[in-house]
Amino acid sequence: MSCLVKMRAVREELSANEKKIADFILSNSALIRDYSSQNLAASVGVSQSSIIKFSQKLNYRGFTDLKLAIHEAVVKSGHSEESDNDAAGAAARVDSVPEQLYNIKHEALATTMELNDEERILAAVKTLENSQRIQVVALGSGSLVARNFASMLIQIGKSVIAEVDTYIQLSSVTTLGKGDTVFVISYSGQSPQMINITRQAKKSGAAIISLTNYSANPIRSLADVQLFSVGREGEFVCPQIVSNASQQHVLDILFAALVNRDRKARELLALSRKLVECL
Repeated sequence: MSCLVKMRAVREELSANEKKIADFILSNSALIRDYSSQNLAASVGVSQSSIIKFSQKLNYRGFTDLKLAIHEAVVKSGHSEESDNDAAGAAARVDSVPEQLYNIKHEALATTMELNDEERILAAVKTLENSQRIQVVALGSGSLVARNFASMLIQIGKSVIAEVDTYIQLSSVTTLGKGDTVFVISYSGQSPQMINITRQAKKSGAAIISLTNYSANPIRSLADVQLFSVGREGEFVCPQIVSNASQQHVLDILFAALVNRDRKARELLALSRKLVECL
């Protein structure tokens, strides 16, 4: 995963000064190789120590290491300051809501793909394949995504629990054990109720798959398999539009992989479609 993707993924969790640094780097990534930490600090309007701390927050030893990683990401992707400015100008010229939403979702899904590499997806798929029972847990807007995923899994013969009520979710988790899986969907990864359910799942011996944002959070730290979604604040006064689309994309990938790897799953899915058509 490139450092620029990582920067975009954690942006909403950064402090005000850290966001200023991230935004400047993302807008001028091709030029950063010519900056010292002092130059960058002066350009952004923060202290030099803030640049060092920002680099370390992204798990680099210092700004020099971050600068090298940025340069490698720029070379690998073929980006240039000119192309970035052209893209920004094109985005600024888009006036219609459908086009704005398409561009935002396109960027979010591209970042989602980079955060969830093939190894992560395969680990989640294998865990689901080997599960006797699967409980999908979510709150708020994530509940819609969770219930949709549960209905997809049921169509291919999986034993799935997907309750909205927190009390029932917690009660159900206590009945699980080894050989079962709890799939926790929580964008922030910080909800006390969700953390409590995840801890109980861990205590019960069930495998845990988490789908949270990329920033360090309690639910992610408890999971056996960590998957990531992205969000974007302030878009259309409804940030769930982006985070839910990102979450759903990850779940769609998992479902497609499960079906692709299992002939019986394909047969059950075909039968389900045939029966629905007869209704």
